[in-house]
Amino acid sequence: MKRRVHIIYTPGLGDRYDPIRRACLSVWRMYGVRVTMVPMRWMSDEAYGDKRARVEEIIHKSSDEKIVLMGESAGGSMALTLYAEHVNTLVGLVTLCGKNTRSDNVSSYLYRRNPAFQDSMHRAEVVAIGLSRADRRRFVSVVPWYDPTVPVAQTLLPGCQKMTLPAVGHLFSIFAMLTIYAPLIVHRVNKL
Repeated sequence: MKRRVHIIYTPGLGDRYDPIRRACLSVWRMYGVRVTMVPMRWMSDEAYGDKRARVEEIIHKSSDEKIVLMGESAGGSMALTLYAEHVNTLVGLVTLCGKNTRSDNVSSYLYRRNPAFQDSMHRAEVVAIGLSRADRRRFVSVVPWYDPTVPVAQTLLPGCQKMTLPAVGHLFSIFAMLTIYAPLIVHRVNKL
């Protein structure tokens, strides 16, 4: 019997968009996958480890499914870190406009307002170095044609898969990925 794909979704900054994210992701079950969005509450004083623990709890509870981590924007760093540390139990990693590299290219203002994001970025850069070639091939970076907020080059790791979709901008591209491009993304997830 084929195991169902379970996408564990870590959102980016902008906690106020979580209801919109949740509504968009609820439609994905029509494409045959289960999605669990784990709120990151980036702007809270909650420590990085507490945010991470919520995601790990879902990973451990879903061991009978094919788990794919999906990180959006700042959530890409969290998903990348968890993927690297659970690479033997996860099917793969997908990021949507994911801020996966260049922790030095984030404004100090954003880090002050979202302190756990800085920890997440630094950890992601450290663990990314240790990913094998095979692990990187199970990582898909979904990007738009152009994103001024998270430049495409900062979403990619050498050897990862790149999926470029016709969109421009950051918020618009993420919204398009969660809605009109959802079937394409789920199709790619199912190929991991």
